[in-house]
This record gives sequence, structure tokens and C-alpha cells, in this order.
Amino acid sequence: MLNSLEIKNFRALEDFKVAKLGRVNLIVGKNNSGKSTVLEALRIYAGNAYPKLLESIAASHDEKYKPEFTILDEPDTSIVPFEDLFTGRQLPDDETEIIIGESTSSDQALHLCHRFNVEHVADAKGIIHLSKSDNYVTKSSFINWANKQSSDDYGRIREVLLVKKNNRSFPIYLNSRVIELTSLNISFFSKKFGATKCSFIPTQLVSIDELAQEWSNIVGTEYEDVAKQALRIILPEFQEIYFVPNTSSANESKHIAKVKLPNLPRPVPLKSLGDGMIRILQLALKLVSAQGGFLLIDELENGLHYSIQEKIWAWLFEVSERLDIQVFATTHSWDCIENFTKVAIANETIEGVLFRMGKSAKTSNRGQIIATVFDKDSLYRMTQADIEIR
Repeated sequence: MLNSLEIKNFRALEDFKVAKLGRVNLIVGKNNSGKSTVLEALRIYAGNAYPKLLESIAASHDEKYKPEFTILDEPDTSIVPFEDLFTGRQLPDDETEIIIGESTSSDQALHLCHRFNVEHVADAKGIIHLSKSDNYVTKSSFINWANKQSSDDYGRIREVLLVKKNNRSFPIYLNSRVIELTSLNISFFSKKFGATKCSFIPTQLVSIDELAQEWSNIVGTEYEDVAKQALRIILPEFQEIYFVPNTSSANESKHIAKVKLPNLPRPVPLKSLGDGMIRILQLALKLVSAQGGFLLIDELENGLHYSIQEKIWAWLFEVSERLDIQVFATTHSWDCIENFTKVAIANETIEGVLFRMGKSAKTSNRGQIIATVFDKDSLYRMTQADIEIR
């Protein structure tokens, strides 16, 4: 688990710190305060900036993630791939890096930096310039070097996003026709930097086919009961769930989810029971697949009535401890905050932490997004004083 969190130079989070984290963490704040950005940073941290993950995140924002080429087959450098990940949406000229990790451990943190490398053996005088493949320099250093050379001195110029973690590094090339390494299996990055499981639940419902795949991974195991326990929070009379082939050409899904209820002659479609059943099943299946890692939930309350949210939080606290998972969830709902607070205060063994995100009013860092942390004790004081913390 992460005991604290530091995010630097990533999107709107220029110098963001959370001094204390728990097993279950709720992130609150106004729109555009950076809540989803924290989840995105944690996905990148857990995935070690795996190129396919970066591409997926950039594509979800309609941001550039592959070089575009002109008629002369030269890359368009007006916007460099992944440039929007950096604060100010510009690649830095200096040593500035994106940093994501615990605030007390620089070695364990993930670093992303923009660098140049010139693969060059020697010029006519036998002088070697930036010849080592691991000799990566900042943009300003590269320009200073290039201005002193003749065109004959140039080797192959590489522009890279350098990934660093655990005293290891790896380049993602940004000016190749196809960004290199994107076809490598994620296990390569896991072996090089250390693996962390991570499941992400977006605001919208995931497809039935994806749920069917997740279900097939746990059917017949002890974790099947975890999912069934979750479904009974909404529908206590629930008995069984099945994923069957979809024979209708009108539906693009390959599967249909059906639920067995008592006193009915046949299973009923899961979708006919409302979005809440799909949302809770999604929570349960993604929770199980995150065992030993992170579960990230964007807007937990979506599709879930306020009357059952306290039970859902209690279930999340209990199962996350049992499966050794650290949970991070965002919310816009005061009901969700109140129910989280009740469970966090009542739980004597599992730490629940809420942190509120907002812009600093201090003169020294005015406008920067900061976090205010509420642990169990401060949550109790706030509720006793009847103070809203959203």
C-alpha cells in the first residue's frame, strides 16, 4: 500500500501531496479539482507508464499519442506525443519530470521525463558526441550541443519519453513511425519495474462482454462468493448469475447476463434489474481482479441509490482488507461522503481516509491544487461539529 502520495508536474497537479493514505480512500472536491487526475496518475504509477496504457489514456482525452508525418516523411513536431501529460501541456526544456509515488521514497516513485539522444559514433576527428545509448539530455542541452556541430556530425536523433523507477529506466521513442515497444507484453514492464495490479472502474458502465470475461476468471473459486455477496446488497433474494451466448443479431454484445431469482420459472436478464445491479457486479469483479494492488473507482455513487451506499462501503472495507487491496474512489455526492464517514468511524481495524482537493489560497502557492486530509479522528470531529467537508 501507499502510505502517502506525491504527484508532480502531471496535468493540473504541479506539486500535489497527500500526507496520509488509508486502506480505503475517498477523494472529494469540486468539478475540475483534479480528482480523476489522481486516479489517472495512480493508473500510470501501477502500470509503470506502459506505452499501451499511456496511449489509451491519451486517446480517451483526444490527445496526441503517435507522431504524424508530413509528405516528406518527416514527423510533425508541432505537438509531440504525450505532451499533454505535463503541467501546462508543454514538454519541459529543463530537468523537470513527472513524479508519481510515495512522498518519502524517490527510488520507488515513477519518473517520466522528456529527453533527447543522438546515436553517433565519432566525427572526422574521432571525437565522440552523445554516443552512449543511455546518454539522454534535456531539450536545452541538446540544442546547445546541436548549435556547435556541423550537419555532418549528426547521428540518429532520438526524442524519447524516459521512464524511470527502482533505479531502472526505459525509453519510449516519440519520433518513430510507430512508437517502439507498444507491442511488447505488459509482463516485460512488470519484470523490469515491479508489478502492481490495478483495476479501474470509469464513470460509465463497462460492457457485458468485459464482465463475462471477469466472471469466467473467478467462477468456481472462493472469489465467486465475493461477487454474489455484493449483488445481494441490492437484491437480497438473488441466487445465481449466468453469462450465456447472445443469439440476437440486434445486440452487439456476445453475451447476455441472466440472474436466477426465487419463485420464477426462468432466469431474468440482469439489465432488466436496473443499472445498480450492473454497477455493483462491476465493482465486485474489478475488486477481485485487483487482489494485492489498487482498485480505482471514478464516481462510486453512479447508479447506486443512497440508501444502500453505507452497506457498499462496509463491504468494500471488509473485502479490501481480506484481499489486500488499496481502494481509491471519487465522488460528487454528499450522501456518499456521509456513508463513507459512518463506516470509517465505526471501523476499528481498517483505516479510511478522505481527502478534499481544491485550490490553495496561500500566497506562496496560490492557485495550486492541494489536498486536505481527514482521517478517522478528524472525520469524527467534523461530524460532531456538523461541518460539511465536500
